[in-house]
Amino acid sequence: MREHNGVQLSPTLRRVANAYADEVLGSRRYAPWLHVYAAVQHRFVEGWLPDNYFGRVVVPKVNNGLRITSLKTATNMILDTPALPDVGYMIDGAIYDRQMTRIDLTTLRAAIDPDVSTVFVKSDASSRGQGVRPIAVAALTDAALQACGNCVVQLPIHQHPFFDEIIPGTLATIRVTTCKEPDGIVRRRAAYLRVGRANTQWVQSDNSVRIAVTSNDGDLGDVGFTEDWRQWTAHPDSGFVFSGSRIPGFAAASSLCTSLHQKIPHFGIVGWDVAVNRVGETQIIEWNGGHCDIKFSEATTGPCFTGLNWSRFHDA
Repeated sequence: MREHNGVQLSPTLRRVANAYADEVLGSRRYAPWLHVYAAVQHRFVEGWLPDNYFGRVVVPKVNNGLRITSLKTATNMILDTPALPDVGYMIDGAIYDRQMTRIDLTTLRAAIDPDVSTVFVKSDASSRGQGVRPIAVAALTDAALQACGNCVVQLPIHQHPFFDEIIPGTLATIRVTTCKEPDGIVRRRAAYLRVGRANTQWVQSDNSVRIAVTSNDGDLGDVGFTEDWRQWTAHPDSGFVFSGSRIPGFAAASSLCTSLHQKIPHFGIVGWDVAVNRVGETQIIEWNGGHCDIKFSEATTGPCFTGLNWSRFHDA
């Protein structure tokens, strides 16, 4: 940020962040992420959760050590929603449909609309855009699926034209972060839009632009950030200006995520990756109950998790 954005963290903000890490979070090891947040917002705000504190201390407590969100082949069994683009699964060398009825390859192909030429195969435990393989329907064989291990076969999502205006060719994803609050109600706590770069097939965490969502209606922030925390007022490849833009269908996407999370109260926090299709419907790409990304939202619109008492977990 100092190199690209001309941001220099003041000694005063550094001292305040260090003291907060020591006194509230229990260790100086958590100070560096507080430095990042302060550098982005040009101030210090009590209540921020450092990314490493979140991963080390918060997630194991609030999500009960559960790792089922990495099982893409089990997602529809758990969430039971038509918003998933799943069409079938390969599990231990056998093919199953959405209802987990064992089928053969011919039946799987028949479940795919004739207008669809390519499907996406995602392996269990894959994340950050890794482990995703586009496979032509004509090339969909037992061997091709077995090469992916346990995996889900998903139909392509044709996104709303709004996202093509930002950058065509890649599927934009909205990260919606929902939390179970002390009253037991699930609410959205943060959101941001992640879009791809030119000449990429799909959005990957290390090759994307993130833009904060700043309102319940889906308004975008004034700047986006690439992975090196460089700020951009417009998409670096397309020139699309972020300020003044609003994500279509955001309220419905947010509502779907909170309602799905409400069905699985085992999780204190879930990061949902969703897309909005060409007719404005929400489609679930994946969900994350592990170390889901909070650092970007904390830096841009945080603190996002006040009132949950998570900063006191180190005392337990």
